[in-house]
Amino acid sequence: MSRGTAKDVAAVVSAAGEIIGRTRLQKTVSLLEMAGVGYGFVFDYYKFGPFSDDLVVSIERAVDLDYVEEHVRRANWGGIYSKFSTRVHRLTGVQARDELIVLARDADAVALELAVTAGFLAREGVTDPWKEVRARKPEKADNSHLTKAKALYQKFRQVKGIPNPLPEIA
Repeated sequence: MSRGTAKDVAAVVSAAGEIIGRTRLQKTVSLLEMAGVGYGFVFDYYKFGPFSDDLVVSIERAVDLDYVEEHVRRANWGGIYSKFSTRVHRLTGVQARDELIVLARDADAVALELAVTAGFLAREGVTDPWKEVRARKPEKADNSHLTKAKALYQKFRQVKGIPNPLPEIA
């Protein structure tokens, strides 16, 4: 199996048009890997859910090679975030991949984090992933965000042509 590259990062960002935040980029690529339309990035569980060190390296390479532009901004609350873009907006040519990328791009950031984390935990064999998400992320997993995350996860599951259907979780 091949590993993801800087060009793969650029393909994801290009298909999205732009991606706001490193966490969103991590969760988007993790979702692609779970669905079987990814590029070979390997994810482990970390503080914010699925995380890939290889993806971090590939993001840096994509920026260094000028495949992707990264603009670091200051948020209203004082923290910083990254905005990733490319010069050309181009879909990847894999319909399921492109649809998942757009859904992830447009999703509420917290709902995306919770939904992808629940799917990842389900794939890892956790029997009640939503309960586990609530336990691991109590500051984010309130009823409102969990409701949005569950609805988003169902949208991901409904995408046609996914080689590895996402686990069904209640």
